[in-house]
Amino acid sequence: MKLTIKKETPEDYLMSHLEICKSKEDLILAFWMYWVDSVVTNAVEFQKVLSSSAVNKWFLLELRKQELIFKMTISEDPEIKGRDRDWLYCKCIAKLMSRFPKSLVDFAKKREQKEQPIKINGRKILIPIEQQN
Repeated sequence: MKLTIKKETPEDYLMSHLEICKSKEDLILAFWMYWVDSVVTNAVEFQKVLSSSAVNKWFLLELRKQELIFKMTISEDPEIKGRDRDWLYCKCIAKLMSRFPKSLVDFAKKREQKEQPIKINGRKILIPIEQQN
């Protein structure tokens, strides 16, 4: 018996989150985290790339470009409404899943984690973030 695992497409992921997110900002945050997860291999890299302002700025700029394409498409065909319109939006912005700024992502992955001081018995002790639990 052959077992196949069907992976959810980015469009399906976005549509499911579009239905549950209360605001556009929530959807963009969920998409941002989904995208970051696609360009990293472990939790430490995820944290580093997620907190990179340079990668985030790139992502938001590319998202705006895709949203402009969506708006132009809608203006050309105003008959697209409701769920079809949502699906088209998700399809347009999902194109970001096949793009990433390699140099920015690589730089973010290599960044050193700042050590966070914690207090134990009134004394500050520095422990790297990835070792804290």
